Amino acid sequence: MHVAALVNDTVGALSLGYYHDPDTVVFGTGSDSCYLERTDAIIKSQGLLTTSRSMISSFILFLVVNMEWGNFWSSHLPRTSYDIDLDAESSNRNDMGFEKMIAGMYLGDIVRMSQESDIF
Repeated sequence: MHVAALVNDTVGALSLGYYHDPDTVVFGTGSDSCYLERTDAIIKSQGLLTTSRSMISSFILFLVVNMEWGNFWSSHLPRTSYDIDLDAESSNRNDMGFEKMIAGMYLGDIVRMSQESDIF
C-alpha cells in the first residue's frame, strides 16, 4: 500500500474505525466533525479518481469530508465573559472561536475561571 494523504486526528480515527466497523462514530477533545460521502456526490472529486472504471463500478467509493468547524465564527454566537477571557488568554487569540465555546479541551479552563467567580 502507498499512503498519499496526511489527515488530522478526527479524519484518521474515522477512517481507521470505518475500516474495522462501518458503524464507527468519533468524538474527540476538540470540536471537529467529519463524515463519509460517496465520491460521485462530491463535485470537486469528479475526474480526480485514477482507479479504472471497471473497478469503480465494482465498488461504492467514499471520501472522508472534514468539516473543520471549530474555527467557525459568527457575531450571532452568544459569547459569555468567560468565553471572551478564555480567548484573550489563549495562545491562538481570535482563532477557533466555536471550539473554545464548546469543546472538551477548553472546558477545564471555563470551569476554573467560573470557580474563581461566584457563578457556582
